Amino acid sequence: MENILQINNLHKYFGELEVLKGIDLSVSKGEIISVIGSSGSGKSTLLRCINFLETPNNGEIIFKGKNYVTNQNDLQELRKRISMVFQSFNLFNNLSVINNLCLTPVKVLKKEKKETFVKALEVLDLVGMKDFAYKSTKLLSGGQKQRVAIARSLMMDPEIILFDEPTSALDPEMVGEVLDVMKDLAKTGITMLIVTHEMQFAKEISNRVIFMHEGIVHESGLPSEILNNPKEERTKLFLKRFL
Repeated sequence: MENILQINNLHKYFGELEVLKGIDLSVSKGEIISVIGSSGSGKSTLLRCINFLETPNNGEIIFKGKNYVTNQNDLQELRKRISMVFQSFNLFNNLSVINNLCLTPVKVLKKEKKETFVKALEVLDLVGMKDFAYKSTKLLSGGQKQRVAIARSLMMDPEIILFDEPTSALDPEMVGEVLDVMKDLAKTGITMLIVTHEMQFAKEISNRVIFMHEGIVHESGLPSEILNNPKEERTKLFLKRFL
């Protein structure tokens, strides 16, 4: 499989606190990786560094052969190719669903408005939200908002989607509808990195599971290995709370 993203010796500090302590990670095209670990282990910071919502202190983030840590003038190009879905949706509540999807392609990418609206309706259909296209996002449930957020990320035709705990802000009965959309997405061959506490989902959807602890990748392997038969004591302790 083609290597699409390579992270080498990635470090991130917040003041004196070192949150990422030398992360190494290779991601292949079409791979689905679930990142698990306790709160504060660095999972979300890793995703935010990949998309440069946080600036790494040192190390390499190489996407399709270019190291963006040393090419930060090109970050807009990176963000077109690597999109992110947040746990708190980050939608514009003053806009309709379809305008949330069309805003960036039209304003930033200078896409033609009419064709963008056509594409937005197709993408909303994909996530089961076409009937809500002209409704205000204020009127949506949490699960519906997250499906719109996923649709918005797809509008950029990304090569990688980063999911930062996409179900953690949802009521339990809404979690399934979002996970179902993500399962359908996984079948399309798009590369996905998912920070999640949904262990059964991680088991079903992932090619690989990574367990992070105190800013490092503590253990990595097939879902069956990590979730059923972890080698590291720290991984076992973490999974006892979930399984």
